[in-house]
Amino acid sequence: MSTMNLKCAVLALVLGGTAQAVEPMVPYDNFNPTEPNPARATKVRGIDPARWVDHETGTRLESARELAFTRLRLMSRSDTPGAGSFGLLFSHSSAVTAIAAKVRLNNARTTGYTAPGAPAAESTAELTGHFFNTRTGVPSKNQQDDVIAAIRIVSRSTDPVGSQLLRVEALIERCTNASCSTRAQLFAADLGQVHQGEQAALRVQWDVANHRFVFQRDAQPEVYGAYTVTDTFPPASPNKALVVTHNPPTYLSGAPAPLGYANAYFHDVFVNESAAPAP
Repeated sequence: MSTMNLKCAVLALVLGGTAQAVEPMVPYDNFNPTEPNPARATKVRGIDPARWVDHETGTRLESARELAFTRLRLMSRSDTPGAGSFGLLFSHSSAVTAIAAKVRLNNARTTGYTAPGAPAAESTAELTGHFFNTRTGVPSKNQQDDVIAAIRIVSRSTDPVGSQLLRVEALIERCTNASCSTRAQLFAADLGQVHQGEQAALRVQWDVANHRFVFQRDAQPEVYGAYTVTDTFPPASPNKALVVTHNPPTYLSGAPAPLGYANAYFHDVFVNESAAPAP
């Protein structure tokens, strides 16, 4: 993934109006087996397999995907350079056009040598998904030209040593190869700082009628990420997800060993009304 050029973010779009209302949001899962919201027909212990599908890519030293009281805990730790992600996919991802959740990145570190001129390595907690493709007739396994939108909390290898400050960021990217391991940035915005362990309410929503994505952090004004690419074709990968990601920097002999680590909690997940889960 290319380094975000936040100075070039189209922040003027924050002031844009909503020409047509986006779909209302409804509860999807609060990870509470005793008082679920929305209600379930039968009691489910643990992560509901009817609503979620396990997701993992890349190499990890250790990981955790579990319920912690009424929250989902996702933890991933890796010392192998190269991007990886770990979390849960929505079971009916193709119907999801909006995701909101409360997110807390309780601990994140990204350390090690980064080659001069190379992008900073990152560890994140994200609400993310593939929403459309810019061309027709795309093979199901070829993600090239899929467009991804995400809102995330980020730790970078360039952060000051010992810093407890993280960034909340919004971005839109287009996959530039079949596996989507390389991407071109269409939009990026900095939504401010958050401390490690501090909760943030995050939302990303596709406003297809106005050819843009809506991003929001807490009660701050909505940020509108417009794009000019064609958005009428379905993505090769319809996946929408809650994930933590890691991308440790390159290892250099004699330098400190690289590490990508993220320990995050998600709860009170909402989606667009037409993607509401079955009882």
